[in-house]
Amino acid sequence: MPLLTRYVRRHLRLSAGLLAAVTGGAVCAVAAQYGLKLLVDAMTGVPAAAEVGHATQTHVFALLGLFLGLLAIESACWRAGGWLGARAMIRVAQDIRLDLFGAVSARPWRFFNGQASGALASRITAAATAATAVMRTVVWNLLPPITDIVGSVVVLATIDWRISIGLVAAAVGGSWVLHRLGNRGFPLHHAYHGKAAEVAGSLGDVLGNMGLVRAYGARGREQDNLRKVLVAEGEAHAASWMFLERLRCGHDAAFWLATAAVLTVAVWEWSRGTITTGGVVVASTLTLRILAGSRELALSLLGVTQQLGAVSEALEALRPSPCDAEPPGLPALRTDGSGELELAHVRYAPDQGRLLFHDLSLHVPAGQRVGVVGVSGAGKSTLLRLVQGMVEPQRGEVLLDGQRLTAYARRSFAGAFCVVTQEVALFHRSIAHNLCYGRPDAPWDEVLAVSRAVGCDAFVRELPQGYDTVVGERGIRLSGGQRQRLAVARALLRHAPVLLLDEATSALDSHSELQVQRALLAWAGGRTVLAVAHRLSTLMEFDRVIVLQGGQIVEDGSPHELRRGTGQFAAIWRLQQRAFDAGTEVS
Repeated sequence: MPLLTRYVRRHLRLSAGLLAAVTGGAVCAVAAQYGLKLLVDAMTGVPAAAEVGHATQTHVFALLGLFLGLLAIESACWRAGGWLGARAMIRVAQDIRLDLFGAVSARPWRFFNGQASGALASRITAAATAATAVMRTVVWNLLPPITDIVGSVVVLATIDWRISIGLVAAAVGGSWVLHRLGNRGFPLHHAYHGKAAEVAGSLGDVLGNMGLVRAYGARGREQDNLRKVLVAEGEAHAASWMFLERLRCGHDAAFWLATAAVLTVAVWEWSRGTITTGGVVVASTLTLRILAGSRELALSLLGVTQQLGAVSEALEALRPSPCDAEPPGLPALRTDGSGELELAHVRYAPDQGRLLFHDLSLHVPAGQRVGVVGVSGAGKSTLLRLVQGMVEPQRGEVLLDGQRLTAYARRSFAGAFCVVTQEVALFHRSIAHNLCYGRPDAPWDEVLAVSRAVGCDAFVRELPQGYDTVVGERGIRLSGGQRQRLAVARALLRHAPVLLLDEATSALDSHSELQVQRALLAWAGGRTVLAVAHRLSTLMEFDRVIVLQGGQIVEDGSPHELRRGTGQFAAIWRLQQRAFDAGTEVS
């Protein structure tokens, strides 16, 4: 509830107007019942129509007008409540999703490694949906019954205070018991929403890799796996649902007994002449309203408990762990520097597992182009992630232009780096949108120039909608080489001091790779470049190459010097050269 209260306060005028409208509607509904009593008593107190005087007729029609006026005001209040509620709840839902997205997107890189994107999206949506469902329940399922019960008790007390006291005791006691029992179902509701998020994550994972599923003929196997998680979700859902049904059965039995008792007493008092006919009618109506309101109140509280289970499960999964939290008030990293990089005595073990770097030190002067080489698992890609601030070393420092990354807010790092990875990330949007993603305000002339330089323009113009062509989810409508060209062009368009390349041309043939390499050299300007590559030919125009082995830099020098040496770089070069001469390729 504190989460929802915060967003209600953010839209206080709308929320206050909504509560006033709903409360006014409920008050008018109860007042209309009392107006009905007055009308019935006025009519039944007259012997015959022929004997009704002018004053009596006026009184009856005045009461009729009062009754109809209350009904009209009630209707107007409910419609105003609907109008205000639509605006208030939609805005609250939007704010919750935006804030949760902001919180999740600020999580460190390792968080996303252990999460299915579909499950994250499902939890964000579920939290917003459940929170607004709580708000909707409070406004339309809790507030009106409470107003009904209080108003009905007041009106009923004017008829027979003993019935009024009995009903209050029955309504309050029944609601309290039902609510206390309902809280016991909170773990069941929490477990169900956790299973539902797992289903969403599994389904999104399979649909996102449908090409792989079809290629390996695994549709049946994946359907069986999905069936298992659906069965687990169904069992959790059934446990949550049946718990509520058992409580509803108990409340229905108590509701029937209380109604029977009150109506029997009211009719008995009428037979003794202590209650008028109008009193019996209104007592019966208000009894049903009070008991129905108490049932709706209790069941709504159960619904709130269930929805709070959904919010709790989602927030628990999305809430940053203490080790992920940044100290408050960290300044923004200065990203307009020259791009000098330094790693000083870095120790890093991913997830506290195998030690990858023990005491790694590296200095890259501003504007230098450095290649990173090593066998698989040597830590090349991890080195780039350390430089980018996506992961933090357990010991040592990573500095950009003399600034320790750990002393600055992570959200400000993005302006310092432009990155191209082997696995290209593209949005299900147009080519133009993907090209300009890192710099939305880039002049179109510059976009076209970079696109031509890396070889994008030629294939883009052959597409049906050209630069407006939607690339499909993850760029599925493009080849691997076309996706990499787009990624390189996107990085070059972004004016950041450091360019990080992780197998940025691995999907290109030799001719295309040469074209992209020339574009990189021409458009990189004075940027600092750190590039991971398996094909050593891509690094021959670089200023410097480092070779990683066993978490240490074992070779460091110009590519031409290392090629003429006797170390690992020269050995890999000779192996790749022999493979090229034989018509094969070694990576």
